[in-house]
Amino acid sequence: MNQMWSQSDSNSDVKIVAGSEPNIKEFSAHSSVLRSRSLYFQRALSERWKDKKHDIYIITKPNIHPNIFMLILDYIYTRKTILPESAEDSLSILIASDELELLDLIECSQKHLIKKFSSWLLSNLVMSLNVVCRHNHFHELYDHVLKFTFRNLYSLFNSSDLPLLDEVAMICLLESDELELEEIEIWNYLIKWSISKFLDDDITNWSDESVSRWSDEHFVALKETISRCIPLIRYYHIPKNYINKQIKRYKLNSNAFIKTKTPPRRRSRLMTNENKAIISSWIDKKDNDYYTCMTDPYKFKLLLRGSRDGFDVNTFHRLCDFQGPTIVIIKTVQGDLVGGYNSVNWDSFRKNIYKSQYDFNRSNVFTGDDEEILKDIFLIPYYTLKKESYFRTTLNSFIFSFTDQSNPVLSRVKAERKNVAIRNDEQRGPSFGTDLCMENSTRWTSYWGTYEHEITKSNHLIAEEFEPKYL
Repeated sequence: MNQMWSQSDSNSDVKIVAGSEPNIKEFSAHSSVLRSRSLYFQRALSERWKDKKHDIYIITKPNIHPNIFMLILDYIYTRKTILPESAEDSLSILIASDELELLDLIECSQKHLIKKFSSWLLSNLVMSLNVVCRHNHFHELYDHVLKFTFRNLYSLFNSSDLPLLDEVAMICLLESDELELEEIEIWNYLIKWSISKFLDDDITNWSDESVSRWSDEHFVALKETISRCIPLIRYYHIPKNYINKQIKRYKLNSNAFIKTKTPPRRRSRLMTNENKAIISSWIDKKDNDYYTCMTDPYKFKLLLRGSRDGFDVNTFHRLCDFQGPTIVIIKTVQGDLVGGYNSVNWDSFRKNIYKSQYDFNRSNVFTGDDEEILKDIFLIPYYTLKKESYFRTTLNSFIFSFTDQSNPVLSRVKAERKNVAIRNDEQRGPSFGTDLCMENSTRWTSYWGTYEHEITKSNHLIAEEFEPKYL
């Protein structure tokens, strides 16, 4: 049976002072209960902590508000899950639970925050990032916040809260392959963040020209702020002359820059952020009022890259089948940049059962007295299982061309051809009707007919690069 906590219990042997001026409160508790519930208290309640004169353990927790500590103490004694009615209290309980190593409470607090206060977390993105990047045990909340962040990078880096972003959070972002921005953009945002940390002026009004008015103290402050982040920029993917200008402009140490070849982030080699926003608009049928990079609601995740994973049909089906709606984009040696959106799953085949019957009359194997008996036996039907390619019906898929970046082409499914919009075939890769089909390895064909507009004049295409992505 759970022991009930009572502030007035005379048998308590622990005094905990929670909070700081002007909100301080003392709590009485039992060392045996605290040790049994918390790894932290197992270490903290040792003999060397004990006040020998009064035979009482004394612990101070100035960073935990008394109201939060009272809720946690109730949880320790009753094991009842705490579900605060405010996002701030829920986040405070999570942070305090991490400090006190209450692993069960960490897990349920994360779930509670995600389920009930997700919109608050995302509206306070900088605070949320700072919390999840400072603590090692918030895996579920970390994934939730980071997933949203990577889908809304422009909102983060153009936020007025950017100066409040901790260094540990910035490092966390820079270390990730999911930071889907041009590397030169990442560098510029890093500079903006660094300057925002020590300039009192509104960073939104800052410009390159203001650097000419800097004192030596400004350059020293920038160097100190940015020093741990510089090695995380992948300079191999930024023009050398641009970096040299940045080093000179901001009086940085060139030796801090790692200029050796580094792998790119999981950013599309074929799709710009502007193109992605246009495709997102087409998905939502916003054919006129397009999304911008700031308002784009989708994040496309790379499933495979031909130059990295292979161009063969089997690799495509292994990595891309049953991933839900996907974008496919192809750069060809002919100079085309074309692709398509599949609003349903890719698949290799479907299995069909066929009923068959032995044709006794065509067989000369059996003769004599056994003929009638054998005939009865072989008239019994049997069934075979066959794998077949098949079409998916949809009006939501489309194909497109960005060959002329100033004049992108959108081609939606013809209404009368919706039954053959998407073909699934284990012998072929992605097939959008007859209009864009991966026949084998790098070989593609394009015969206009299933979709409204022609996206290329070439019937036979050779892929130089190939990237399927899922939403």
